[in-house]
Amino acid sequence: MLRFEYMPSDFHPLFLFLGEGTDLAALAALLRRFAENPQFITVAERIPGAVSRHELVLAPADDEFGMRDLGGRFAWKLTGWQAERIAERIELLTPQDSKSGSEILEIGSDGEIPVKMSRGEFTDDFLITRR
Repeated sequence: MLRFEYMPSDFHPLFLFLGEGTDLAALAALLRRFAENPQFITVAERIPGAVSRHELVLAPADDEFGMRDLGGRFAWKLTGWQAERIAERIELLTPQDSKSGSEILEIGSDGEIPVKMSRGEFTDDFLITRR
C-alpha cells in the first residue's frame, strides 16, 4: 500500500512516500499519465489503497514548481517534462530484486518541499499507526 505524508520540521521538512515496488510503480504510472495531459489529479483517488492524512494533488505548474503546502493540503506542481523525469527516477526503485532504496526528488524551485520516495526502509505501519 502506498503511504504518503508531510513530515514537518523547522529545518528540513519533507514529503515522504513509502511503499513497495508495485506501489511506487503505480505512482510512477500516474505521473506518466499526468505528463501526457497535465491536469489536477488527486493522488489518493487514483491509486487504490493509498493512505494519507493529507490531501495531495498533482497540479500543472504555474509560477511555482515542486511540492507546495497550500495550508494543510499539498500540490505537487509539475510540468509534463518534470513529471516524466520524476517517474523515471521512481521506477529505479521498483525492480523486484531490489529490497530497499530511496530517492530525494526536488525541482530546485525556491520554497519547494523536498519529496522522498522510500522502499523497504520503514515498517509497513509507519505513517499509519506509528504517527
